[in-house]
Amino acid sequence: MNECTYEAIKNLTLSDACEYAKNCDSEYINFYAIHYCLFDQKHYFSIPFLIIFLLIAFYLLSDTSNRYLSSALTILSDKLKMSQNLAGVTLLALGNGAPDVISGIVASKGTLMFTLGSLMAGGVFVTCIVFSSVILFSEKVQLTRELFVRDILLYILAIIFLLLFSFNKQINIYHAIGFFSLYIM
Repeated sequence: MNECTYEAIKNLTLSDACEYAKNCDSEYINFYAIHYCLFDQKHYFSIPFLIIFLLIAFYLLSDTSNRYLSSALTILSDKLKMSQNLAGVTLLALGNGAPDVISGIVASKGTLMFTLGSLMAGGVFVTCIVFSSVILFSEKVQLTRELFVRDILLYILAIIFLLLFSFNKQINIYHAIGFFSLYIM
């Protein structure tokens, strides 16, 4: 299996690049082979294809979430007699954040800055793209101004804490207590 990077392939001829890309080490989909073999290295074909692929993936993810995860969250919060706010901060955040934390730890291989960067990028994506999409496309969403401002201010405070703590390049028990206290607020 080849370790594929743009630098490794860019100086090869098209046929050599295609053969090289066919042997790329990829877990699920070999995007190098799609670009170099299927679309003959033509960006005006491969980029729209990948954008459509990404949009389909987002649609499937949102549909799965809507059909299974949302109903499970509703049932669980009803059984535990939790308010919508507490269920969102606890259950929804745990369901959404746990895979991010685990993949960040696995991908970082011990480097804290990469983990923090990937987690912050995930938070920014959820805040900007997912939240705004829910507001735009949902007919039932109603925002309470006070709760929205409270949540945004606490999120900004958490990011500031994270940035301040990252200067130490390590997280200790006091940092964890600070984040837990922020959650309780």
